[in-house]
Amino acid sequence: MERERRTGTGSSTMVTDEEVAAIGRTLLDAAQPLPARFRALFTLRNLGGPAAISCIARGFTDSSALLKHELAFCLGQMRDRTAIPALIRVLRDRQQEPMVRHEAGEALGAIGDPEVLDVLRCYSEDPVVEVAETCQLAVQRLQWLQEHGEEPGSSPYCSVDPAPPAEETDVATLRTMLLDESRPLFDRYRAMFALRNLGGRDAVLALADGLRAGSALFRHEIGYVLGQMQDEACVPQLTAALSSRAENPMVRHECAEALGSIARPSCLDTLRTFARDEERVVRESCEVALDMYEYENSPQFQYADGLCRLQA
Repeated sequence: MERERRTGTGSSTMVTDEEVAAIGRTLLDAAQPLPARFRALFTLRNLGGPAAISCIARGFTDSSALLKHELAFCLGQMRDRTAIPALIRVLRDRQQEPMVRHEAGEALGAIGDPEVLDVLRCYSEDPVVEVAETCQLAVQRLQWLQEHGEEPGSSPYCSVDPAPPAEETDVATLRTMLLDESRPLFDRYRAMFALRNLGGRDAVLALADGLRAGSALFRHEIGYVLGQMQDEACVPQLTAALSSRAENPMVRHECAEALGSIARPSCLDTLRTFARDEERVVRESCEVALDMYEYENSPQFQYADGLCRLQA
């Protein structure tokens, strides 16, 4: 399921402001189980509109870096300019965790408005490398959009990606591009998304090799796309990355959520084990991933079920 199914493509359901506010209260209630808050978040993301954006933006005072990371992700995927001021505040706030600031920078790039170029250029030199690299990528994405005059072709996963896919279609060539650390990061991301879009076991295994290469930001994005692809072939590599306490928690988090998305029995024991990890973001990611696992193996109609729960 991972983010493509969690984000969806929006909703045509008519809802009242009171219903949006009620779902927002679940999102913002720290006493609620984290999986319920995630489901409320993705419900708001799918509903869209100013009230939903306002609810999501109020969550950046939460103590959970994982939740705040997902708030920023959803605001970017919504591609609504009214979210820009909140995302800029998060990017500028050095008290926010690096993974949260990184996601705010990526979200600004996803929205695609060139008015944020100066802010992104400024933070392209941030001392936090994950933030700097993210903003560099976002600048290049916006420049690509300006040069081409349109968004890249729609993703088969209904996601707005930090780089357009490369035009190359040969898996071996794309693997070489992906793993070549002398290449610009933007080009390696383009190879990454081209491999994802091609799909198949060879592409999955090529991507999985990226979990041993590059920066933490790069490896975290590899985990993300492997979760989108939902192919069991990469479970050993994702498990190894999640199990490594020497790995950046941002990478371990994304690998945990990918395992929850793949949702095969081979993922379950690992997620249960690391749901007790000493790193909060890893523990919480496994908690959410176990809920994703349950969803994938159930007859539930949709993950973003906040409205259904409210109406029930």
